[in-house]
Amino acid sequence: MDGNHGEIHPKASDYVSEGVPFLMANNLVDGTVDYENCAFISETQANSLRKGFSHPGDVLLTHKATIGRTAILPNNYPLAILTPQVTYYRTKKNLYNGYLRYYFESNKFQSILSAWSGAGSTRAYIGITKQMELPIDLPNVETMNKLRRFIEPIESMRTDNNSEIVRLRHILEYMLSMISSR
Repeated sequence: MDGNHGEIHPKASDYVSEGVPFLMANNLVDGTVDYENCAFISETQANSLRKGFSHPGDVLLTHKATIGRTAILPNNYPLAILTPQVTYYRTKKNLYNGYLRYYFESNKFQSILSAWSGAGSTRAYIGITKQMELPIDLPNVETMNKLRRFIEPIESMRTDNNSEIVRLRHILEYMLSMISSR
């Protein structure tokens, strides 16, 4: 499911400093959700919307203009609202969402997505109906569990490293601001 279209689609004037994350394609960065640079809308406005409600664990995929970015919605917030450029995939219990995310990032899937979306045209796009026809290679449950045991420690290290990078960038920005204020 993707986000809200038309007159109920939140606009920049609706954004607030805190609230429900309103995720756009540019907020999916290197397989993660960039909450630091995302917009927020009020809970009241979020509750007035009809669709685009994403929950922790959903696999996100961009499908309009910026095609093929992915992330798994973390549990930083109980809910996020998606723009129409982002689709969520909510997996069943026996399907490991990390596998789906990595499959979406695979060269094979990205090539299919690019071909089907008309990448290279004025505005690449693959709608919800067409997305339902996309081939998804699924291994058996045993293989998926092996992949999970391999992927999860790597993802944990990546998350820790990304957090450290953000922390170091803040320190650098602070130091540069101190130097420039002299």
